[in-house]
Amino acid sequence: MVNRKLNYKKLGIFCGVILIVILILAYIIYSFVSDIKLKQSVEYKLTEVGYTDNEIKVIVKSLDEKQVEKIVSSKYKKNLTKFLKEKYFIYDNLEKYLDYASEYKDLSATQVVAMVNTKANTEWYTDIKETDTSKGSTMLVNKFYGLKEDYVPEDLIEVSGTYGYAGWYVSESIYDDLVDMLDSARSKGYTMVVSQGYRSYEDQQKAYKSIQNSSGDSVADREAARPGHSEYQTGLSIDISPFYKIEGESSQSDEYKWLSENCYKYGFIVRYPEGKSGITGFSTDLWRLRYVGKKVSMQIYNEGITFDEYYAYYIDK
Repeated sequence: MVNRKLNYKKLGIFCGVILIVILILAYIIYSFVSDIKLKQSVEYKLTEVGYTDNEIKVIVKSLDEKQVEKIVSSKYKKNLTKFLKEKYFIYDNLEKYLDYASEYKDLSATQVVAMVNTKANTEWYTDIKETDTSKGSTMLVNKFYGLKEDYVPEDLIEVSGTYGYAGWYVSESIYDDLVDMLDSARSKGYTMVVSQGYRSYEDQQKAYKSIQNSSGDSVADREAARPGHSEYQTGLSIDISPFYKIEGESSQSDEYKWLSENCYKYGFIVRYPEGKSGITGFSTDLWRLRYVGKKVSMQIYNEGITFDEYYAYYIDK
């Protein structure tokens, strides 16, 4: 019997070849599995829809899993990430943002979001909801939220002659903060009083009808609320007037500057500020204040938004 000597060199080559084959197969399998995983990933799917890497980063960061899946299953939305970057973006309003932006191309994303969130992109006094009075100082009354004809605050209190003209009432819940604000103003040399307070549904009806008869529907809707849609009826809305005559533009007066810069400290906001008529639906009324509570008033003041915007994003979202 012939003894064959083991050829270690050939064995080494053979084992090397086997190892290379195994590595190649492993790489092919790994690549195949990775390719499958890649094609199943949200990022890949978004790329297939047409989104860029930068857009994908914004989408994944801003939306939850279900929302991203909806984006993946729809066509490419050109201005999507522009709206996702907006502070007050509400996902359920996305299609409305896109539609409104395509119609009004001169508006910024911020303006579009504000208009849509507050329903100001629709016709006034349509799709009206009943005001949720259980929200107290944060109840909303505007051209889309209305009070019942028989709604009367249970805690109405007459404003003292020291702080207002005779015959005006407000909700007792705001009275202490109102007095503190007016006392603080007087300590700075500014004497201001309440010149308008609670107004019933019937009184608002008369006020609206008067303007309507003299100036027409469009002016009436711009200058006054229809009955049931006035915040005066809540007892939380007031007009403030300087007690002494002001020379020149009242908005440039020291009294108004103090009021606009300090009323939030006492739970009040300027309800109809300049430049916001498109959102509030009413003409600018710088002396019209609304009580919303100190926490909310501070946030509204710091963020520079209207109560309508605050309500849409923080309460009704």
